[in-house]
Amino acid sequence: MRIVHVSDTHLGYATYRKVDEETGLNQKEVDVYNAFERFVDKAIELKPDAVLHSGDLFDSVRPTNRALTFALDQLIRLTESGIPVVVIAGNHSTPRLRETGSVMRVFDYIRDIHPVFRGRLEQIEIGDMTIHAMPHTEGDNLHEQLQLLKPSRKEKYDVAMLHGGVIGLGVFKMDEFNEQLINTSYLRPDFDYIALGHFHEYSEVMYNACYSGSTERFSFSEARQRKGFLEVDLESGTRLFHELWTRPMLDLGPLDANKMDHSSLQKEIVDLLEGQELQGRIVRLVVRNIPSSTYRALDFHRIDQLSSGAMHFERRFEMKQDGISVQWTSSRIDSLEHEFVTFLEHYPVEKVDKDSLQEKGLEYLTRGLEESD
Repeated sequence: MRIVHVSDTHLGYATYRKVDEETGLNQKEVDVYNAFERFVDKAIELKPDAVLHSGDLFDSVRPTNRALTFALDQLIRLTESGIPVVVIAGNHSTPRLRETGSVMRVFDYIRDIHPVFRGRLEQIEIGDMTIHAMPHTEGDNLHEQLQLLKPSRKEKYDVAMLHGGVIGLGVFKMDEFNEQLINTSYLRPDFDYIALGHFHEYSEVMYNACYSGSTERFSFSEARQRKGFLEVDLESGTRLFHELWTRPMLDLGPLDANKMDHSSLQKEIVDLLEGQELQGRIVRLVVRNIPSSTYRALDFHRIDQLSSGAMHFERRFEMKQDGISVQWTSSRIDSLEHEFVTFLEHYPVEKVDKDSLQEKGLEYLTRGLEESD
């Protein structure tokens, strides 16, 4: 018996400002849809006995009509090809209040799609396999339900599904807002397979337990990760990772500007950008320990020219002030620079290029800080 294990598709996820010319939608949102469609194409080609989706089908508790319609169309493609689907709720698709209800309820009414979202362990039988599906749940209920997680031996094979971080011999977590952590002691060795979701990189946690990883990249921490899904043969115990094409993501640097003047740093940046294929890619340039005077002297017009072909280009400068490195693109609120950049990211500005406005604003802020010293 063969299954396909996929996870963390995050349908509806959108970021960056690039718009897809064909659809008029956010380009990253389209990329996420395309990755999932490529997965479905391959799964239909493989013809497994079941597809197991171990959480975060959607990126939010309330996906858009577009994301919901797309998910329905693709999952129905699988079921119409004779492939049943089991999908559990992940932390991104689980409301904090149960009274809010779950969007996954819509799948209750579609033949051969088995949604598990009610905060408790459920068993689903498909052919010679019993699937023990444990969705994301909050607080003490998680540990109560995990105590019940054990093979039933009703059928030939017992497979478990879980969504959460795992701690034990290794640490597999995402450091997210309502992340649940599961000790490896709950990953029983007598299951034929344990399909894990939440951690975005394909990883073998135990000999019978794996994260399939996500189908797309959602942060620069995933820039060097392969994306795809797992094909698992329960009889032989063999697993095959199928890689999906995704838009390349490049994290360039870091360059240390501490002992460079502006011309040396400019050359380093230009050489780095000219030495990479940037067309259509998602790119971040990281420069650390840059003095404010060096920052102001950089030729940003030249940098913009070299990076113009990228789908998204992000400059991350960690500015050095009085011996302190200030990361104004980090998530910490510890500087005027960061406050300004964060404000621009969330405030709509019409008829003005935000990148240019950001550069000019940071220049004025830096100059003001120097004059006040």
